[in-house]
Amino acid sequence: MSLKIRTEISSLASRHQSGVAQYTNLLVEALNARQGISVSGHYFDFLNRQPSPSINIQTSVNKLIPLRVYAKLQSYNIAPPFDILQPKVDLTIFPNFATWPTARSSYSAAVIHDLTYIFHPEVVEEKNLHHLRRVVPRTIRSADFIITVSNSVKSEIVKEFNLNPENCIVTPIPPNKSFFKTISSERIGVVKEKYNINPRKKYIYFIGNFEPRKNLEVLIKAYSLLSQEVKSEYSLILAGGKGWKTEATQKALNSAIQSGEDIKHIGFVDQKDSPALYQGASLFVMPSLYEGFGMPVLEAMASGTPVVASDIPVLREVGDTCATYADPQDPISFRNVIQEALSNPRPTRSQLQKNATRYSWDDNVQKIIDKVNALS
Repeated sequence: MSLKIRTEISSLASRHQSGVAQYTNLLVEALNARQGISVSGHYFDFLNRQPSPSINIQTSVNKLIPLRVYAKLQSYNIAPPFDILQPKVDLTIFPNFATWPTARSSYSAAVIHDLTYIFHPEVVEEKNLHHLRRVVPRTIRSADFIITVSNSVKSEIVKEFNLNPENCIVTPIPPNKSFFKTISSERIGVVKEKYNINPRKKYIYFIGNFEPRKNLEVLIKAYSLLSQEVKSEYSLILAGGKGWKTEATQKALNSAIQSGEDIKHIGFVDQKDSPALYQGASLFVMPSLYEGFGMPVLEAMASGTPVVASDIPVLREVGDTCATYADPQDPISFRNVIQEALSNPRPTRSQLQKNATRYSWDDNVQKIIDKVNALS
């Protein structure tokens, strides 16, 4: 008997793919690949203003009302069921924190990616902060079960909302297979040239949005504190688009560059270039104050690149014994760990890649199937 699952995929109907959109795409692909599951998607696209999701499943679209208007109605508990004209399904998955009212679904599940808005509200955009404070508690109450991406976040959800642990399943995100493939030195050279990275120097690498949670001021300061001998051999390359509340980070970056530090912000990276930039790096550094998962740690390890990460629970969970850790509040701690990692690189490429294979979408899909069966 086929399990029928509908997924809310409005995040995929966008010209700019967020982290939620990437997760949604991977989730839908994994569900669609599993025999015995019939997957469909639904999204909002008022007046055909958004691109159609590029995904190989049957989709339906609401063109009568903007998503933000529907969300506003939902905030006042007066939104009609979003699926009232849709076929009946066994489960509806909402991958972006909020659930919608349903009429044609036996069960609903929502993905809570992190609780940044609770533990670090100062780093969240004001409009998102109000939105999450309103919708997440309601989602916890209304969904039949919660999906999250790490055991660390599951523990936080269970504690903060007094949720039964059995009603929260963990679906860690495995890195794309492209990161495990060996990239030729010629290809790495071409990609470095594309992003104007000095071909004569090695580099330390970071990728992620410029936002306070990423804690880039500490990384910039740590790099400036490295010995001149190390800095003459290694640049610091920062990749990623500008997010929100970037003033302090941009000020620290500008000041360091004006002081002569070899730091370069290369901006947004095309997905096809990402494996080459990871593999070309001598070291990947993730200095975050808080994360829901920490995908770049696994992408770096899949690429065979050593990792230095913040000593916070979720990055310990993801990096395990294959990363080295530093105090995210202390640039000197990061300086010391970076310098040691560069002079004594470990573990081996095979050990790093083995750690990156601990998670699989097959396992994640099975957890969802098992939970629906337990509810039935």
